[in-house]
Amino acid sequence: MKLRIIIPTILIVVIVAGMIITVRQPKEIPFDDENQELETIVTKRVGDGRRIRNCVLAVMKGDGSFAWSGAAGIANQDTQAPMTSDTPIYLASITKLYTAAAIMRLYEQGALALDDPMAEYLPDDLIQGIHVYRGKDYSHEITIEQLLAQTSGIADYYDDKPEGGSSFYEMFVADPERSWTVEETIDRARNDLEPHFQPGTAASYSDTNYQLLGKIIEAVTGKPLEVVYDEFFFRPLGLKHTWLAGYSEPRITPSAAPADAFAGDVNITRVRSNGAYWADGGIVSTAEESVLFLQALKEGRIVHKDTLELMHDWHSLRNLPLQYGYGTMYLEFSFIGLGPNAPPIWGHSGSPGSFLYYSEELDLYMAGTINQTQSRVAPFILMMDVMEAVD
Repeated sequence: MKLRIIIPTILIVVIVAGMIITVRQPKEIPFDDENQELETIVTKRVGDGRRIRNCVLAVMKGDGSFAWSGAAGIANQDTQAPMTSDTPIYLASITKLYTAAAIMRLYEQGALALDDPMAEYLPDDLIQGIHVYRGKDYSHEITIEQLLAQTSGIADYYDDKPEGGSSFYEMFVADPERSWTVEETIDRARNDLEPHFQPGTAASYSDTNYQLLGKIIEAVTGKPLEVVYDEFFFRPLGLKHTWLAGYSEPRITPSAAPADAFAGDVNITRVRSNGAYWADGGIVSTAEESVLFLQALKEGRIVHKDTLELMHDWHSLRNLPLQYGYGTMYLEFSFIGLGPNAPPIWGHSGSPGSFLYYSEELDLYMAGTINQTQSRVAPFILMMDVMEAVD
């Protein structure tokens, strides 16, 4: 059966980027060095009257020949603490890259197989009826690989809406003080939403897939997800300012609070720690430490390089340059008229404007955030400016 593609909200911004980026003006100000130019790239994103209140960027060459980090703006609106390169940030959906890496590590250990049905690891009361499509229940047939590749067809608890209703994200923002459980996010997909297609026949971005993968990780290891993250990634890589919001703490405490995130003029910082963001989007880190994670993944220090190749089994999104693998995104800027100075990148994005990407052509890692959900094109423009500056 031919693969049909359903484009998630997080991917639609690339089309917008194509319309906006093509009218960018060439640089007019000469810079003495890369450090000065990168500092300008960050600071010009933040200013009075702008939606972006803070921005952080970390850049590193894979061979160690160059590294830079910087920040601008106000990290905390209450205390007016300045944004710094050490300020923790919400990685949001970049967390999916960590979750996928944990699954692939368990795959390497022989603890699970990618073609195993999720029903082999998850209880019936969690998954029964989560995928009933055209009268048939596929809930017990969906595989781990389909969850990873976003080809399960399971509804997205986060962005999908029931007829006449609101998305869960809209409900989060409307009641920021309420706490939610992971089980409630999965229940939402099962009880209130409809699956998109028969498993394996299309690709549709769904946060629910990664909540289920988190539950599989816990079932296989017998440990809470935050402990697995810590044992697999945080401690071995020396990440002292990285944790799972609402479930664990940074290794160095007290730590600065994560930088404020916004949806337009609405501060959604409290929402990001409401308990619902978990294996799909709950990790807090710094830009520099997220670069260290991606470097370790790329270099084969988290999973073997041939396993990483499996994660890069990209699924084409029709005429769009952004494709999906196993918890990884791949973007070709050149498709939208940006020319040879914007080489392809792979990694992952997050809804508050967080980004973590690597350019094979430039051997360049880039990470950071703009902490603004309504300026989703800005991280892509920022990364293009960075690649032009460092190239």
